[in-house]
Amino acid sequence: MNNSSISKGAILPILVRLSVPVLAGQLFNLLYSLVDTWFIARIDPSDPWLVGSTGLVFPLFFIFLAASFGITGGVSSLVARAIGAGRSSELDRTAESGMFLALVASAIILVGMYAFATPLLKLFGGVGKILEYGRQYLVWLLPTVPFMLLSAVFTGILQGEGRTKHMMAAMMVGTVANVALDPLLIFVAGMGVAGAGLATAIGNAAGLVYLIAVFSRPGSSVEIHWKPSNVSLPVVGEILRVGLPQSVLNFLASISFIFYNRVMTDIDPIILTSFTLYSRLEQIALIPCWSISSALSTVAGQAAGAGDLRRMRDSSRTATVLTVAVCGSLLLGYVLSSQALFRLFQTDAGVLARAAVITPWMAGSTLFALPFFMVTTLLSTSGFSGRSLALTAVRIYAFNVPACVLGGYVFGKSIESIMIVIFLSQFPALALANFARARFFSGLASGKIAVRVAARAPSGETGAV
Repeated sequence: MNNSSISKGAILPILVRLSVPVLAGQLFNLLYSLVDTWFIARIDPSDPWLVGSTGLVFPLFFIFLAASFGITGGVSSLVARAIGAGRSSELDRTAESGMFLALVASAIILVGMYAFATPLLKLFGGVGKILEYGRQYLVWLLPTVPFMLLSAVFTGILQGEGRTKHMMAAMMVGTVANVALDPLLIFVAGMGVAGAGLATAIGNAAGLVYLIAVFSRPGSSVEIHWKPSNVSLPVVGEILRVGLPQSVLNFLASISFIFYNRVMTDIDPIILTSFTLYSRLEQIALIPCWSISSALSTVAGQAAGAGDLRRMRDSSRTATVLTVAVCGSLLLGYVLSSQALFRLFQTDAGVLARAAVITPWMAGSTLFALPFFMVTTLLSTSGFSGRSLALTAVRIYAFNVPACVLGGYVFGKSIESIMIVIFLSQFPALALANFARARFFSGLASGKIAVRVAARAPSGETGAV
C-alpha cells in the first residue's frame, strides 16, 4: 500500500488492509504460544508446575517485550511522522540508529538477567518446583533478546511505512521454526522445558534473518547503509523520546505482575497456573486488538506528521469501534468454549476449576480495557508517549493493582473477589482514557500542544505542526 492511499483513502478499508497481514502473522505467533504450552504440558500432563513456570517467567519476558515494543513504537512513530511531513533526513538514518540502540539495550538486559535470574524469579513468587522449572526455561530463553530487539527496528520501519505484509511474513518464519524445534529440543534432545526456551530464541533469530533479507532489496523509504557513521544521536534521541515511555509503560505492566502473582499465590499457589492458562488462550481474542493498533499507528502517525487532526480523530474513533466489535465477539466465544479449550492443556481438576472462575471476569475486564489501548496507541504514535505512559501508570497502579490487593486481602479474600474488583476497576480507567483523548485533541486544535515531526529541526524550520 503506498503512502498516498494511507493518508487520503477511506479509513475503515485502510485499517482493515493494514491490520489483516499483522493479524495473520500474530495468529502464527498465537499458534507458537499454544503449541509451546501444549508441548511443555506434555512433558508431564499431571504436573501443574510445568505450565505455571512459563507464567512465572512471563513478567521477565515482558521486560524483553517492553524494550522491543519501545523500539518498534519509537521507530514506527518517527518513520510515520517523517513520511507524513515529507522529511527524508530522519528516514535515511533511522535503521542504523535503531540498530545501535537495540544492541546497547540487549547488552544491558542480558547482563542484568543472567546476573539476577534466580532472585528475580523468587521475587515474582517462584518457590520449589515452579522456581526450578522457571530457571531452566529462562536461562535458555535469554538469547532471544538481541534477535527480538534488532527485529523490532525493522518491524518499526515496516509499520511506519504501512508495509505490514513483511511483518506478517517475519512472524510466520519465526513461528514455523519455533514450532518445528519444540518437540526436537524438548523431547528428542531431552532438554525439557529448557528446550522450549531455546526453540523460542532460534525462532526469533530466523525471523530476523528474513527481515534483513527484506531490507537488502529495494522498496523501502528507509535505506540501510550498514555504516556505523550513519548512526545519528538526534535520531536515537527521537526514538528514545517516543519509545522509552512505551518501554517503561510495558515495564510497569510487567512489574505489576509481582503484585498479582503475590496476591494470588498467597491465596492459593495453584491459581498462578490457572491464570497462566487463561492468559495464554486469551490471546485468541486479543490478536485483532494488536493488529488494529498497528494499523492505527500507521494511519494516525502519518496524519499527525501531515497535521491532519481530523484524520487523526476519525482513525482513532474507527479503530476503537472496530476493535471492540471484533474482540468483543471473540471474547464471548472464548468464555463459552473455555472449559473445552483448557482441557486440551491441563488435566488437574483444581487448575480447571479455578480457571473457570477467572475466565468470565477477566474477559469482561479485557473488553472494557480495549478502548483504553486505542487511546494510548494514538498518543504514542503521535509522539506523545509521555502522556500514554502517565495514563497507563494511573490505570495499573491507581486502579488495577489496588483492586487486586483489596480483593485478595480485604473484600472476600478469594479468587472470586479479586476478579470482581479488577473488573470494576476498568470503569474509572475507561472514563479517564476518554477524558485524556478529548483533552489531547482540544490541545492540538487550540495550538497549546503541537506534533513534533523532526528529530532535530534544521535552521529555519520549526520541527512541529
